[in-house]
Amino acid sequence: MTAKTIIDKALSYLYTYDGGTNEVIFNDRYYGKHVAGNSYPWCCAFIWCIFNECGASDLFYGGKKTAYCPTVHQWGREKGLIVPTSEGQCGDIVLFDWNGDGVADHVGFIISRNGNGTYETIEGNTATYNYTNGGYVLKMTRYYSSIIAIIRPQYDDGKKGVKTDMKNGKFVIDVSQHQGTINWDKVKDKIAGAIIRCGYGDDLPVQDDTQFARNLSECERLGIPHGVYLYSYATTEVQAKSELAHILRLVKGHRFELPIFIDVEEGGSETFAPRACRVVCNGLKAAGFTPGVYSALSWWNSYLTEIKEYTRWVAHWNSFCAYSGEYLIWQYGTAQVDGIKGEVDANYYYGDFGKPTNKIVNNTNTKTTDNKSATTKATPDVKYQVFTDTSGWLPAVRNLEDYAGIDGQPIKGIRVFINGDTVAVQTHQLSNGNIDKVTLFAGKHTIRYRVRTIGSSDYLSWMENKKDTGGSSDTFAGETGKAIDRIQIVVE
Repeated sequence: MTAKTIIDKALSYLYTYDGGTNEVIFNDRYYGKHVAGNSYPWCCAFIWCIFNECGASDLFYGGKKTAYCPTVHQWGREKGLIVPTSEGQCGDIVLFDWNGDGVADHVGFIISRNGNGTYETIEGNTATYNYTNGGYVLKMTRYYSSIIAIIRPQYDDGKKGVKTDMKNGKFVIDVSQHQGTINWDKVKDKIAGAIIRCGYGDDLPVQDDTQFARNLSECERLGIPHGVYLYSYATTEVQAKSELAHILRLVKGHRFELPIFIDVEEGGSETFAPRACRVVCNGLKAAGFTPGVYSALSWWNSYLTEIKEYTRWVAHWNSFCAYSGEYLIWQYGTAQVDGIKGEVDANYYYGDFGKPTNKIVNNTNTKTTDNKSATTKATPDVKYQVFTDTSGWLPAVRNLEDYAGIDGQPIKGIRVFINGDTVAVQTHQLSNGNIDKVTLFAGKHTIRYRVRTIGSSDYLSWMENKKDTGGSSDTFAGETGKAIDRIQIVVE
């Protein structure tokens, strides 16, 4: 049993609702009878049911039954399954402590680690507007600070969380000085290739990666296919040219089977990032190297939509890669590799070494489908985009692959389309034009939507057409007088 199988099963129940009474299928299955009422919170019963349905009941609480979160926490401690709060991975069980009293109050699964101090999770009996008896199965964004423990079940894929698919993708790691001194003799037989950080920022020797020379030499000695990346801070033409010079200085005289990448993900460089990519990649190409760009899914969807002429490396720590464009490499999370202390970034490489090119990686490579998921493909796609003063109209987002918006930038306009047909959007705007309330009208479709107000850590409640699902009498998503910076929409 793999972590991916567990998460896919949990996601198949997304938006299941208990009607506000804890009257839900997970309680019926757990208790073996129909139950309802305040005595039957079901966040833990949801976790038990998912393992049970997948035929992996032994991976949760030793195959026994519990619907009590503190008991799950105790089991994780006794079995030595607790991992550091900042190192959670896809498939891990995550326990929350809302009031800081040291007692677990709620439980869910980790879908992915976002890299900004948060996880994407899927939880039962939850809601975006409170922490107890929420009534839904939802995907949530949770900060590390709310977590009391993370438990890693012993999946068939060991402690990696996601199973490396050697048939469709080659297992490639990316390394830097943060991994310390690597025993490459041990690593060699565990990987197909490596991408080595050469440094960061401007062409200054003090900003060379302290392990680059050794890592490069060891890969050459052992015949390990390898490439290079540089972490970018560029916000000006001068800085971009300096970063190009930085790379060229360190790679001169060497040959590479994998591309040389510029890594753009630094906050504050979003606007200039496309230009930085072109300056560096065109310079690398002119010097005879194969150039590429690395960034996170949200950057590819929001800032790098026009970067199509170079090899793409997409970071999306998840059970599948949700990027809809072409790419050569998917960074899916972390792994433990003999010869490296701690965990190292792990990737699938979907090409031939020495002949890098972008590939269209479809679901057969990254996500298995069953009869249920095949049926859901008939659900129409919703695409939506938003307007901000700083960035104008942002690229369209499809379904729940991401959110529309940029953190901290007030949304002033929204467009929504279902299979190309315009969806009616009703908004309320503040005196400065910023939107604080949104209502969608989708005709024959069931459409759900939610927003986040600027400065909030979580989204507000999900809404459904004009029917309120959040527990109040209002018929909009939003909060009076507070501008929004994110919106998510899905059609069923």
